[in-house]
Amino acid sequence: MRIHVQLVGILKAKAPADGPLAMDDGATIDDALEALGIGGASVHVCSVNGAFTHDRRTVLRDGDALTVLPPVAGG
Repeated sequence: MRIHVQLVGILKAKAPADGPLAMDDGATIDDALEALGIGGASVHVCSVNGAFTHDRRTVLRDGDALTVLPPVAGG
């Protein structure tokens, strides 16, 4: 299956460019982050098709749009 990935902020420098990503059927957000070489504390939250989630076990489907956001601090 193919998903579309959009990286935000500093994550753009840590992973390949935004765009399509080929994944096995049944892949999760965690699987996609691993394929991109990012994860752990560098990722705060993700959205799938515009719906935010902290559950990295969410199963992705063909054509999903995955947006990955880093932690943000400031005041």
